Amino acid sequence: MTGETTYLTDLAEVLWPCGGLLDRGSGEEPGTPGSRGAPVRVYLPVPSAHDPRVIIPAANRYAAVRGISAFAQGHSLREKLRTGLLTTAFASGVAPLLLRDRLRVGSGQGIEHALSGALDRELVIVIHVGPPRANRKPVLLLLTPKGRIVGYAKVGVNALTSRLVAAETVALRRLLDSVLPDVTVPRLLHAGEWNDRPLLVQEALPVGDQTDRPTRRQLLRCVVQVAALEPIAERLVSASPYRRTLVERITALGQRPEADALRATLERLPDVRVPFGAWHGDLTRWNVASTSRRAFVWDWERLTFDVPVGFDALHYELNESVQAGVHQGVHRWLDSGARLLRDPMLAATGLKSRAVPTVMALYLIDLATRYLHDRQAEAGAKLAAVDDWLLPALAGLEERAAHEAATARP
Repeated sequence: MTGETTYLTDLAEVLWPCGGLLDRGSGEEPGTPGSRGAPVRVYLPVPSAHDPRVIIPAANRYAAVRGISAFAQGHSLREKLRTGLLTTAFASGVAPLLLRDRLRVGSGQGIEHALSGALDRELVIVIHVGPPRANRKPVLLLLTPKGRIVGYAKVGVNALTSRLVAAETVALRRLLDSVLPDVTVPRLLHAGEWNDRPLLVQEALPVGDQTDRPTRRQLLRCVVQVAALEPIAERLVSASPYRRTLVERITALGQRPEADALRATLERLPDVRVPFGAWHGDLTRWNVASTSRRAFVWDWERLTFDVPVGFDALHYELNESVQAGVHQGVHRWLDSGARLLRDPMLAATGLKSRAVPTVMALYLIDLATRYLHDRQAEAGAKLAAVDDWLLPALAGLEERAAHEAATARP
């Protein structure tokens, strides 16, 4: 078995305590008795068990088509054509003949039963698993048997993902009473446990053909409104609770060699005044959609308060910049990220131009500390090789920050 097929069978044990069996598309069909006379539920890993991204119920075309569309990644022509071919194959009933791998789940109470009970309606699930990362966890699309989307569910599969699911539950409860004039947040529909792991269900946001990736102005409007979830406060970096917490997080890395470099850079950064507010923590093209009037934002598992304003803009821009390659993208981000932070919309929060390289450096230190704690590099995340690109970029920002501080002195 490969790492991915092992992941699928491990995931099956979480979602269905009876477990699941992978095979190559022969034998029992959906809904027919298994070897012990119990009904067998059949799921199709798409595109394969060796590269699973979505797990589709073989017996429900409606759910399959909606699931493929809902979890389609990106907006390129190639990706749209791929999504169109898959939805056509499932709608016509041809897909089960073309996709050879099967995940067969035996009888017994599974995650579908628990979710149906929690929401008091019959549900079918489609599972998105995404690429290998330390925080990889199943996201379940909940549908009626006729294919109408009801919501999304998340369940923890290890210590890190369980912590993130629990944190998002807290965040969604916190956001319920928050004022975000132009940002829509999903409502929490259910919170509980499944198989001794945290489980949350949230509503599906009304995104689709009428939404797209945000423009620069739409992005910054969203960033500023999220930052203002609590009153924005301007203070010296040295006097901020944020810096003290960041030092504690770096110290908790122990003897990792990168920790010394991060700590040393943090100590050398100029002590500038910076506005502090909230940040979403993972604002990327996969977690936000926009119209001219509103932003729809989900995946709030890393919501944090009292951090330098602008982190969300930098995070979004970094993830956009590296789509075609990490090193070239980071080089571009060093300029494009600085331009974003100097935009009048962020300047209105109190972010001064001379503080921009310091805020960018703080963001990279924060991101590196997160990656190291989560062991993202070991899981194969492409941005997680901290010593490969992040530390060199940080050294350049440190020089910029020192220069800006020196030229800004009276």
